[in-house]
Amino acid sequence: MRFDDLIRIVLRNLNRVRTRTILTTLGVIIGVAAIVTLLSVAMGFQQNITEQLEGISDITQITVSQARFGPGMVRGGGAVAQSEETKILDDDVIEEIESFEGVESVMATLSATGTMEVGRYTTRMSSITGINPKDAEDMEIEMMDGRFLRSNDKNVIVVGYSVNDEFMEKKTEKTVEDLNIMGKNAEIIIERTTDEGEEESRAIRVRIIGVMAEQGTESDYRIYAPLDLTIEMKEWMRQESDIMDEEGYDRLTVKAIDSSFVDGLTEEITELGFQAFSSKQIVDSMNQIFVILQIVLLGIGAISLIVAALGITNTMMMSIMERTREIGIMKVIGASNSDVTRIFLMEALFIGLLGGVGGVILGIVVSKIVDLFAGMYLSEQGAAVQSISVVPLWLIGFAIGFAMLVGLISGVYPAGKAARLSPVEALRHD
Repeated sequence: MRFDDLIRIVLRNLNRVRTRTILTTLGVIIGVAAIVTLLSVAMGFQQNITEQLEGISDITQITVSQARFGPGMVRGGGAVAQSEETKILDDDVIEEIESFEGVESVMATLSATGTMEVGRYTTRMSSITGINPKDAEDMEIEMMDGRFLRSNDKNVIVVGYSVNDEFMEKKTEKTVEDLNIMGKNAEIIIERTTDEGEEESRAIRVRIIGVMAEQGTESDYRIYAPLDLTIEMKEWMRQESDIMDEEGYDRLTVKAIDSSFVDGLTEEITELGFQAFSSKQIVDSMNQIFVILQIVLLGIGAISLIVAALGITNTMMMSIMERTREIGIMKVIGASNSDVTRIFLMEALFIGLLGGVGGVILGIVVSKIVDLFAGMYLSEQGAAVQSISVVPLWLIGFAIGFAMLVGLISGVYPAGKAARLSPVEALRHD
């Protein structure tokens, strides 16, 4: 039997029982639409959450810090002291990490705390982050005004986007918003307690040379200074002269060439005895959760297709009963068992195809409606969500292919039964 003859026979047979075909196809449409809608919404949530997490921090960056209370750590008096066996984050460690495959750059930071005064205004306690100006030149930092740190910078600072909202008048302690501090001279006030128990303070004069663009993280409230200046501040506060040799840097920021290197670098750094963290770990964990969710939703949608498969099987069985004499005649005039099998399989496959296409269209429409109303609700709540529904091309192909597979499997038993009919008994059938 030629393929065009097969298609013509199938279309004629399905058109002859049009109402039954439409109702059976409708069951497939509902099942496919349920799968497309549920998966598109789940993938939309996944995409939004992933983009928000990636927007908070660079997934190619790894934050390295010293392990707390691990081997070689001695805890006493409420503080953590370093034993001789403890590895610290020093220049030797930086060189070792820079030799790892996939490392683009390593930036060391040292933190201190203090208040900043500009004229008659002052801030509360702020975090001051020391960075080597040479490393800072390689950083791609978006600035709102001014510039970031450069080589040979000394008594200068760069402030985060929100630092100018942290000022208040010294006398009244009244908060002052949107204070223009760019280019102003300022004083960093640091304090310490002497061995005799007396409180001391020191003012370090600096100039504000830049204001960073908003990042939406704690960096918006930080003050960035040259590393040497931060070391000087911390040594004065601790009353020590070799703080770098004893404690090293507070943390390192390792930037990978590509996100594909992050997991391997994190493992290598951990093996050195340090804590390593990247936002990519959170993104990967969230993606695993969403994969499980998508599988569960696919199972829920597949239940509807299983019900539809039973409908296809029932339709094919009724068709055999109604066309028994026709099947006998076909066999008498030369149709083989394989020809009869192909006819019934093709009918079931065609129902699956129609249901798949219709289900995809209905699923896209429903998901867009859900997206519209959910977007309106989330906008009223102040959430910055663009779309919670995503329908990739592979989902369309998967849905149609899955529906056709269900149709084909549903037609296997009826097709086999039709092929096994005896021509003589079929012709005797009323």
